[in-house]
Amino acid sequence: MPARLDETDAAIIRALMQDGRRSFREISRLVSVSTPTVEHRVKRMTSSGIIKKMVPLLDPQRIEQGITTIINLRVEPQKLDEVADILSKIERVRSIFLTTGESNMALRVITDTAEGLQSFINEEIAKLPGTLTLSTVVITRTVKDEQGVIIRPGLAIELKCEFCGQGIMGDPQVLKVGEQDRYFCCSTCLKSYKEKYASRLEKLSG
Repeated sequence: MPARLDETDAAIIRALMQDGRRSFREISRLVSVSTPTVEHRVKRMTSSGIIKKMVPLLDPQRIEQGITTIINLRVEPQKLDEVADILSKIERVRSIFLTTGESNMALRVITDTAEGLQSFINEEIAKLPGTLTLSTVVITRTVKDEQGVIIRPGLAIELKCEFCGQGIMGDPQVLKVGEQDRYFCCSTCLKSYKEKYASRLEKLSG
């Protein structure tokens, strides 16, 4: 059973998405809950993987970053994972999406120049196994670029076991490690985690 965001969780995330520099105290005033509640919720959502990280959001209109291009590819289905793994290691590839339709993979790529884009297609894309370039679209202006998740109360969040990595079905076993919670699918995984990291857990509890 996936965890679900309640109204307070959703409001806190929206406040952070609007301005990640906001303090817990400022968010508490906006959300109408106590500062300790905000701090606890943020730590819980971070430890459960809902919030991966908080990073600066740059305005692309104020930065000379070259050419941004959407490249649509057709990849042999059995090669999708391999191609995605190769592309994910290339810095110029900023986003990778698996899609439906004639193309089954779309990339957002940033290059310095048009020549650099052509070189990327000729030298990087062309050598990918079982891959054909169907189209390239150069972005001339970014009007809106938001995260791919619409935050709302009731949004389902899949929890994964900290030990075995499997999705948690039902109520999780919870272990507090320092100031963060760790989630486990069963008591066996929880026990195995405690045994594996016994010395580390003892230092944190001390």
